[in-house]
Amino acid sequence: MKEIIKYLLISILIIFISCSKNQNEKDSNYNSNNNSKIQNFRGFYFIQESSGNFNLMYYNFIEDSIITIFAEKANKVIDVESNPISNSTFFITAKRLNKKTDIPEFEGIKLFRYDSKNHKSELLNKFSPSIQIYSFWIDINRYKLVRVYFDEIVASYVNKHSLIYNPFGKLLSEQNEVFDLVKGGYPVKETIPMNLISSDKKYQISFNADSVFVTYTKSGKSKKLLVNKKVFDLLWADNEKHLIIVYQNTDNKSKNILLLDLINNKILRTFDEKGIKNFLLIGNYLIFDYQENNLQKIEVFNIERLLLVKKLAFGKNNYLKNVILR
Repeated sequence: MKEIIKYLLISILIIFISCSKNQNEKDSNYNSNNNSKIQNFRGFYFIQESSGNFNLMYYNFIEDSIITIFAEKANKVIDVESNPISNSTFFITAKRLNKKTDIPEFEGIKLFRYDSKNHKSELLNKFSPSIQIYSFWIDINRYKLVRVYFDEIVASYVNKHSLIYNPFGKLLSEQNEVFDLVKGGYPVKETIPMNLISSDKKYQISFNADSVFVTYTKSGKSKKLLVNKKVFDLLWADNEKHLIIVYQNTDNKSKNILLLDLINNKILRTFDEKGIKNFLLIGNYLIFDYQENNLQKIEVFNIERLLLVKKLAFGKNNYLKNVILR
């Protein structure tokens, strides 16, 4: 009977984890949620895999060069979130993914903050084994890390541990929630609510039945953009002209990216490269990772000039924000 309950709990956990995963020029502007600030586009951080190591790298756009930020064989970088406005970057490392347990667990988890001014990585915290860990910026002043781990006392419970830091690495708040897998299910992965209105208030996105519309607030006219597509995110460009919609391709369940010209009311480009996972919009540059010839690469695309300006294929695989250890 105990074995049946054990495998039932494992099955429930796998289902909920799977559902959660299916739900994360030289001058430009930077836009983050509702906070806009002029920012020179100088580059971005990414994770590079080579010979089993997962290292934190920085691509310098000005000099077209790649710099190693953190590389330790015993600590694999699995997640990175950068805030260009505060020059603050947080990254998570793990020693391994232990597959010997019924549900694989990340072991040896550490949280670091990288100070780009002093070129130093500071260890902020260490964590016990966790079955899930992820992070994101709530806004430009708050970085949030979330991890989920098994309760040590009740087998059917999992704990959701949330920590919020300021850009300088100070812990602002900490919370722990307990979930009963049998009664309440697995905790849903958190995401930042989509910003449906442009910063200049000229455009608004709405969802009606199975369709996605953009409304021009001055005229009140609306245009249908997508039908039968699940939208993951909306990215409003600082030039107040372009909108980027990240949605699910219903044919193969992968992510596609739509580039829209709001002023001229037309679709400029659809990015449907295989395996699109992570994406950023910094000024006039769209940055995303994808698969090509079974390798993970990063593309930098100028949305103003409609021009591919860089393709990163450094080492074996390149990931913009996070990786899946196997």
